[in-house]
This record gives sequence, structure tokens and C-alpha cells, in this order.
Amino acid sequence: MLKVALIGPGGQLGTEIVAAKPGEVELVPLARETLDITRPEETKTFLTGLHPDVIINTAAYVRVDDAEDDAEAAFRVNALGVKNLALAARKTGAVLVHISTDYVFDGSKKPSPYNEDDTPNPLSTYGISKYAGELYAENFTGSHYIVRLAGLYGRAGASGKGGNFVYTILNKAGNGEPMTIVDDIHMSPTNAADAAKEIWRLITEERPFGLYHASNGGVCSWYEFAVKIAAMAGLKADITPVPHTAYKTKARRPLWSPLESVRGIRPREWEDALKDFIGSLSLSQAKTKTETIKTEK
Repeated sequence: MLKVALIGPGGQLGTEIVAAKPGEVELVPLARETLDITRPEETKTFLTGLHPDVIINTAAYVRVDDAEDDAEAAFRVNALGVKNLALAARKTGAVLVHISTDYVFDGSKKPSPYNEDDTPNPLSTYGISKYAGELYAENFTGSHYIVRLAGLYGRAGASGKGGNFVYTILNKAGNGEPMTIVDDIHMSPTNAADAAKEIWRLITEERPFGLYHASNGGVCSWYEFAVKIAAMAGLKADITPVPHTAYKTKARRPLWSPLESVRGIRPREWEDALKDFIGSLSLSQAKTKTETIKTEK
């Protein structure tokens, strides 16, 4: 039986990875209280003793603006934490699955989404730290999958942000609150449940090691995403489109960062994935997930 260690089982992606676990897998969930990946010796010793066949890393520092003031905190988790896991994986012979982001790109407009052959050029400290993590995963262990995602949302919400964009829109629309949402930043919204299924396919089908984009298909702006969320939930929403300059953020965001794969991953379109997610929720669930997080990424 395949033994898989999951770093970050309580987040929105980790929760879905647990839910989608194949029957032939022994999954060992490792919360931060059990294993702190920022501690090199602890990480190496613990994983050497556990001796997993696969290590899935969903842990990340995701506070994009805060990272500009605390780069050390972002790099400690997003880069050096990955280095520690990569060294442990190399020592034990495990496959490392590392989750990355569309923020490794600079948003230079293309006629199509970014694919695995495009060159990263991150704009923010967060993006740089995530790209550094990719390089550690790629160069410190030979057996690895780097999986990039964009616009992630899931049932559990993002522990580092207090919720997710879908919950925020449902909550505010349900309360009749007016919203202003940026309409000049484009990405590929991704249902964490769909991403989890693609990650398990990479592992169980033993696909070639390397880099994969696993976001849902298609492109939209955050404004278009918000309008679709409210419409699918049957809610009347007062949503006004604004340029990204309406929000004074510390970190620069890529204005164009949808993802697609040229390596054999063919996920369904983002509208279909969103429809299923909305259909699985009640407004009361959405309200309990998020109360005060911002409606811009």
C-alpha cells in the first residue's frame, strides 16, 4: 500500500486531498503541531522515521501583502520549508508533491493562459518565495511533482486568509452589501476538489515527474467571477467593477495569470466546477466561513 504524508491537511486543498484519497493509499495527515517544516532537523528526523512513499506539501504562507513587510516569514515556509522537505524526500526516496501558484508569473498579457513552458517572473515577495520553493523542489530531489494552481477555493476556506473569495461574495450578497471588485485582473478560478483529484491522478497513475498546471479551464476577471458566484446562488448582488488601482495594496499582482496545461491535464471549465461547489453549500455555511475578509485578492 502506498504511504502518503500530507503536510497541511486542514487547509482548503488539504481537506479535499483527504476527502479524495484513493482506497489503496495510507494517508498520514501532518498538521503543523505535529511537524513544523521550517525546522530542518525536525523535518528530516520525523520523515525519515515515517518513511513515506510520497510527501504532499500544501503548507504555504499566503498573506501576499504581509509578505512585503515580513519576507523572512514568507521565505521560511514557502522556500526553506520546501527545501527541508526536498532534502528529507531525497534521503528517504520519497516523491515530493509541491503546490505552487500563478503568482510566479508577472502578468504579461498573452493571447492564451500561461502554460508549463512559460518562464516565471514573479512581481511580489510572495511570488518570489513560491518560485524559490519550486526551484528547491526541482533541484533538491529528482522525484517530484510541482503543481501550480490559481484562484483556489474550497469547502474549508483558506486558513491563512480566514475564508475564500466565493464565501465572501455569498456572504456579502446574502446581506445585501454593495461590493466593488477588480475587473482588470484575470485568472483561472479553481475548485480545490478538482485540484485534489488531479494531484491524486499524478501520483497513482505515476505520470512523468515535473511541472504541471492543474487549475480549472477558462479565464475570467475577479469581477466576472463574483457576478457568476452570485448568479449561480440565485442572489441579487450590487457589484461594481473597478480597476485594480482602486485598491492600494503593498504587493504587486499579475494582471493576467490564467493557467493551462500542455502536459496532459485537462480539467473541466471553471463555471462547471463553480456550479457544483455552489450547489453543495447553503448560505448559512458560507456565512460561518467568512465574516470580514476583503473582496479583492
